[in-house]
Amino acid sequence: MLMNNFKKSDYEISKFGLGTVQFGLDYGFTKRKSQDEVNCILKTAVDNGITLIDTAREYGDSEDKIGNFMDNYKNNFVVATKLRLIDDLSELNYSYLKENIYNSVEESLEKLQLNKIPILQLHQAVEEIYKNDDFWTVINQLKEDKLIDLFGVSVYELPETKFITQHHNECVDFFQIPYNIFDRRFDDIQEELQEYSIGLVSRSTFLKGIIPCAIEDTPECLNDIKPFKQDLQDLANKCECTVAELASVFVYYNDYINSTILGVNSPEELENNIKSIDKFDENLLEDINFDNLRINNDYLIDPRKWDNF
Repeated sequence: MLMNNFKKSDYEISKFGLGTVQFGLDYGFTKRKSQDEVNCILKTAVDNGITLIDTAREYGDSEDKIGNFMDNYKNNFVVATKLRLIDDLSELNYSYLKENIYNSVEESLEKLQLNKIPILQLHQAVEEIYKNDDFWTVINQLKEDKLIDLFGVSVYELPETKFITQHHNECVDFFQIPYNIFDRRFDDIQEELQEYSIGLVSRSTFLKGIIPCAIEDTPECLNDIKPFKQDLQDLANKCECTVAELASVFVYYNDYINSTILGVNSPEELENNIKSIDKFDENLLEDINFDNLRINNDYLIDPRKWDNF
């Protein structure tokens, strides 16, 4: 397992991170995991060198289950969690923000059984919050109070990412972004992020399952993605690997992605994901041209916009 670190920290971050929404919630076709199932997945993560665990206050009892397991494994993981969503965005004054944010952090600390959160993230990148100076004052206070070490923002779009980078780069250590072999929007701001030593964690490696699914199973609303899927299938055949393996390898070996979050349903699935990387010759990527796989149609690469899906 390759390791990385955010340039502002000494944390060793595995290039694969473990997503945990399925630990605490039914998620799509995946049923919520029991504590025993979570224990098996997390032990497999330990055995395979995965250090980054990504969770959230909104993921049901995911934090509780991670905390229950970590009693003997605190030194094995760098835990990233996210602030609870703020329901009322109408009056985001300093007092209201501080109360909500500190309560969320204290709940996470209790459930995760930690004294400090290594990585905290904003789960709600809306203008009312990220353009509010009081919000950033509270985040800086969390760092000063040593309740968190690093702070990141989960984003969807380039404009919000650029605004935060330009106005609050001193507080943001990384962004969590959607990124995959089709969705490469964030390639366009790499120089700016590197200038401010802001790292990247990626999600949506398989574009909500659309990348690895059979071409004939593509939903009708996404018919325009089929030519890209065919090109990807042809390329995977040429590389003698599956589409899912090529999609994973593409992100895993990306130099500016610090870590890629993958959700798994079982220890076996986690091990298979890791084996698919280990069997692939990294040097092969140097001879592959991925440019024709980049999709610039926002509808096709943003699941929030898909019709009837």
